[in-house]
Amino acid sequence: MYIRYKSKGSVMSNKASNSLFELIKSLNKSEKRYFKVYSSRHTIGEENGYIKLFDYIDKMEMYDEDLLFKDFKGQALLNKFSITKARLYNNVLKSLDSFYSNSSIDAQLFRQIHSADILFNKGLYGQAEKLLSSVEKQAEKYERFFLLMEIRQRQKMLLENNLYTATDAAKLESFFAEEKTILKEIDRCNSLWHIKSLLFHEINQKGKIRDEQTILQVKQIADKLDEIDLVNASVNAQYLYHHAKGAYYFAVNDLECSFHHLKANYALINANEMLKEDKPNYFFSLLTNLIYVSTKLKFYAEARTYLDVLKSLYTKGEQAKTLDLEVKYFSSLFSLELFLLGEQGDFKNAIDLVPQIEQGYLQYGTQINSIRKAYIDFKVAVAYLSNGDYSKSLNWINRILNESKIDQKQDIYCFSLLLSLILHYELKNTDYLPYAIHSVKRYFKSRNQIYKFESLFLKLINQLTKSDNIFDLEDKLVPFEKELEALAKDPKEKVVFEYFDFRAWVKSKVQRKAFAEVFVGESENK
Repeated sequence: MYIRYKSKGSVMSNKASNSLFELIKSLNKSEKRYFKVYSSRHTIGEENGYIKLFDYIDKMEMYDEDLLFKDFKGQALLNKFSITKARLYNNVLKSLDSFYSNSSIDAQLFRQIHSADILFNKGLYGQAEKLLSSVEKQAEKYERFFLLMEIRQRQKMLLENNLYTATDAAKLESFFAEEKTILKEIDRCNSLWHIKSLLFHEINQKGKIRDEQTILQVKQIADKLDEIDLVNASVNAQYLYHHAKGAYYFAVNDLECSFHHLKANYALINANEMLKEDKPNYFFSLLTNLIYVSTKLKFYAEARTYLDVLKSLYTKGEQAKTLDLEVKYFSSLFSLELFLLGEQGDFKNAIDLVPQIEQGYLQYGTQINSIRKAYIDFKVAVAYLSNGDYSKSLNWINRILNESKIDQKQDIYCFSLLLSLILHYELKNTDYLPYAIHSVKRYFKSRNQIYKFESLFLKLINQLTKSDNIFDLEDKLVPFEKELEALAKDPKEKVVFEYFDFRAWVKSKVQRKAFAEVFVGESENK
């Protein structure tokens, strides 16, 4: 998004101006309509300057303060314009707070606790106690342990206010025993979250783990999970445990164990409707992971079942969708369906999804995370390559390579470079290939991390460019085919083949067959 700003007459910083523009642009129709209703309650006179400014900014494609000053010349809202914008920003937030006051469990509980505070301050202690008792039951049901401690503090104030006359020693002992249980559960969840975060930090930095040192590092972190006592643990604590375990096993490429923990969480959520209702993102993430792992394990029927559940959730939540959730659904659904179709060798149906993907890109634009988009682009590229349309495949790969927001240390960037060499070879771009190979070698050298596969592949593609005839080509390919087969059995190297089946591509050249034909045959024999 490119936004122009005018410094003259505007004291507010560019960042603040950008914040107001982005906030207004993020609103859906219902939120905008509610803002108008909310603002109308505070209107003095016939015109509301805030609503006029809101409508004007809402219609902008880019924030242009020069144009705004020109169109509102002479109007009072330009006086101390930085203050006007700040107040508009705050009013939008207040309207959103009011609009979503009952949209989440947390919002409802906070509101009721605040109501109990008001009752207490008015001296209506009995009413405050009754309300706190009701809120406490809801907080227990939804496992809001920190809020339970807030409620306990207010209950203590009521006990003190009554000079402890409305209780006895046994009730006090029970009260404090329950409080210790709450604190223990808070500590347990905090410990699990801390371990999970350290684990995910390592995984997100390295991606799929392919070296012994990092495997040892993440194992040492993951082993700490088993030191935590899960007897009588809350549903959230159990979920965190299986979530972290599943991620660890996935990172070290033990998909069977990862699948075990994913299914444990699936059973846990289905047995606790409160978790599904309260944490829709948990269920969303779990389903996406189940679809991916079950696909890799070739449990295609299960993968399709989980994908259908994910699609039904998206449709069912139509009324409550936020833009953030809508974008996540779009990127995940298409990424996973492309992956499932690709693993099954159904490249034609994968390509049939492209118009919907392009439409989604137009609709959501920069809202789509660049890494999520790159994974979709890569799968589309593979589908086109598999169908023999190398030009279109290269176009999609170049989208990834030309995306400035992608960290070039990411695996997706690395394998996009390697796939681009295959595509240039297939397109017979013989003049360009030597330069491209040299550039990729330089990239790996700067990355300070090159594995057996990358070295082998670069050696292969370099030799292929020097092959004069089909017989010479086969002589070079057959030894590489055997080496690739060995690498595919190495846990640290087989991660490579999750992106693209380089073995099937080499075999297609040796056997002089279409890649898709060889790929499907290989998949059926595995």
